[in-house]
Amino acid sequence: MLSRIALTLLLCGSAVTPAFAQGASTWFLAEGASNGTFDEDILVGNPSASTLSVTVRLLPAPDALITPPGTVLEKVFTLPATGRLTVNIRREFPALNGATSAQVSAVVKDTSTPADIVVERSMFFPLTGTPYAGGTGASGVTAPAKRWILAEGAAGVFETFILIANPSAARAAVTVRYLKGDGASVAESTTIEPGNRATLWPSANPALAGQGFSTVVESDQPVVAERAMYFDNFRSGHDALGVTSGRTTWYFAEGFTGGNATIAFETFLLIGNDNPQPASVTATFFRDSGAPLSRTYMVPAQSRFNIWTDQERDASGALLLPGTAFSVRLNSSVPIVAERSVYWGTPSAADPTTPTFPWKEGHVVAGVEQPVAKWAFAEGRQGDDGSGGRYDSFFLVVNPSAVDIDVRATFATEDGTGVTTMVRVPANTRANIWPAAGLTPDFDLLQGRRFAAFLESVGGQPFVAERAMYWNEFNGGHANAGTPWSGTFSTPAQAPVDVQVASMTPTSGRLTGGTSVTIRGQNFGPAPEVRFGGQIVPVTVSPDRTELSWTVPVRNVTTGYGSAGPTEVTVRSQSRFLRAPNFTRYFTVLTFGDSLTWGQVTSYIPGTSMKVSGQASRPYPRQLKMLLSQNPQFGPYALITNAGWPGEFVTVAGGGGNTNPGGVARSARCTAGQPNCFAPTGADPTDYFTPFDVALFLEGINDLNANIAPGFVTAGMKSMVVDAKATSAQVVLELFQSYGKDIFGTESTDPAKVTDYNRRLEGLAAEQQVFRERYAGISMGPDGLHPSQAGYDAMATIAYDKLRDIFRRCGTTGACP
Repeated sequence: MLSRIALTLLLCGSAVTPAFAQGASTWFLAEGASNGTFDEDILVGNPSASTLSVTVRLLPAPDALITPPGTVLEKVFTLPATGRLTVNIRREFPALNGATSAQVSAVVKDTSTPADIVVERSMFFPLTGTPYAGGTGASGVTAPAKRWILAEGAAGVFETFILIANPSAARAAVTVRYLKGDGASVAESTTIEPGNRATLWPSANPALAGQGFSTVVESDQPVVAERAMYFDNFRSGHDALGVTSGRTTWYFAEGFTGGNATIAFETFLLIGNDNPQPASVTATFFRDSGAPLSRTYMVPAQSRFNIWTDQERDASGALLLPGTAFSVRLNSSVPIVAERSVYWGTPSAADPTTPTFPWKEGHVVAGVEQPVAKWAFAEGRQGDDGSGGRYDSFFLVVNPSAVDIDVRATFATEDGTGVTTMVRVPANTRANIWPAAGLTPDFDLLQGRRFAAFLESVGGQPFVAERAMYWNEFNGGHANAGTPWSGTFSTPAQAPVDVQVASMTPTSGRLTGGTSVTIRGQNFGPAPEVRFGGQIVPVTVSPDRTELSWTVPVRNVTTGYGSAGPTEVTVRSQSRFLRAPNFTRYFTVLTFGDSLTWGQVTSYIPGTSMKVSGQASRPYPRQLKMLLSQNPQFGPYALITNAGWPGEFVTVAGGGGNTNPGGVARSARCTAGQPNCFAPTGADPTDYFTPFDVALFLEGINDLNANIAPGFVTAGMKSMVVDAKATSAQVVLELFQSYGKDIFGTESTDPAKVTDYNRRLEGLAAEQQVFRERYAGISMGPDGLHPSQAGYDAMATIAYDKLRDIFRRCGTTGACP
């Protein structure tokens, strides 16, 4: 697993310090990508009492797509005092599709005075399938270097990538050597243009097939180099910065050999010795309590060595660290390079303390050079932050000294407020700071928030700190050592009292939007943000800050109507992320008319002219609902109201029974959501969810057969259309052109009147700018006036095709909400 380490002269070379002094105002990140697979966040922490202006400049790879070409990939952000900034590359730089490095710098706002910040990067993947199944994280560096050593690398189980950024103004000529475990090496060269980055894929080199290797990067210009490794078909991975020197002492704050019935962890210490003499390496394990445990290992000259901590045993043969959380110090007789990797997954049947392969996920860090009194972290999340994961952040602290220390941890959130806690770390032990809900009132204030973290010992005693962050029940995770710090950590104002969402009304509405919604809760603050399906919506805050009023965005043919179903509603207030109840969008259809909508079928008693009338087993609205429900755009969220009433007149009351108010009056009731909208019997389906997205009107034949003038009937239909449009519903006027003769050869209606009436409806549709649809060629029943069952099914198909054409999921601009 661990590769061979670089040459002795490299092990003993100069080191690049991430930020162990003032002068941490500019940072460089070699790895990064924003595309259909990777979601990248750049995290910036501000430990000072000054508001800062932070500039993020992307350094894209040559093959990255930038749309439109020439778009400037540089933006300035405001970072509050004692605050944290999250820059999501996909959201803030939508022009980029591809790999990129980054340069991040800060000045005091409205000045040119450099300001110290701490910078990290988080990568989450994939964006499809199981979102955020994996992730990687790493710190930036404050200075590029001409030489980097990347201790780990492998081909076969792992896919290894070397990422090199050139932030300089000159082209960089880079030579990369892959040092295999058998002493042989493979080399390749590349050039990197100014402000660009290169991605090398050594796992694809046949000469490295199935090999472990380390990597030496040498450049004629200062560059920044990282290594990313992926496994399990790119569902999991980890990332680490290179180093530029070997040391005789390395520290790791995190390590775990425990687990439970559903997940198990294993930890490896990866040691490389490329010296001409063996290395005597003593590993000291610091636990949560009890005295440290030590083991000494002989690492042969010019070799690599793995310590599989789960399987280490004491002198009696018992496991040394069974189910144990621990930290490690490595002391070597000669300079070595060391990393620590943690992998986790489903417990194996043979050994429940060991995860099965392929692992679910893993993380890796290079060793920390020495304990210091202050550590800074830009990344930290607790609970649901709206990015696609539910997070737990653990800050691991080891005190390798002989005296107890008190560590003050300050969590600085995105609005500049925060909380502070204190933890006692006894001599020669480790501690875990987990800001989970329910542990302390202050930690409750961090739920749903993203934060930077600043740790310092009260008495100035040195210690080592690391952060491990997991999400979605350990489906993903990454880790990173803290950045040593020498400046001041300012204390933020106390985070605001708990922001809460208590309820939301209503929780459903029509597909086309426009529903007024109120979210109720407490302490929403002066400028809350509400997102509907990820889209920010305008919001009005009540004077007492307990109610948020907003409107579901209106959808149309330009925006696209999207899909019916639950839509996520979120609130971000005073830097806290909260989920409101989902809002369900229904596709609501009113089918309004007479017996053709109700679904009447007529037959004759054999040998007579006596009619027998009833209802079809599938009136066209019922069949229409079935067709819509089979379309993924609508599915079970298609709601149909069968507002057909046999015998109804458009213009006068009493048709079809004394209780019938007439089509105009009843239509007004239906579109307004009032009672008495349906026929007394047989309405099917009766979902009756108002307001409607669309109204389909099919009526008027009874008026014509009663010798009511077509113009008068059309005027009544216009009233229906106007009422429906007043509710912002779409309207479809249905023109029925299939009336015929009964089985005795008698016309069921006057064809001339029908033609005239349909012509008038065509004109009404044009005048009112509504849709129209013709029912022609419909299979009719024996009376020539009502369709057969096949005819009703055909009507449903015609209506379905019309609605599918009107309510397209994607808009004319290509957007697909």
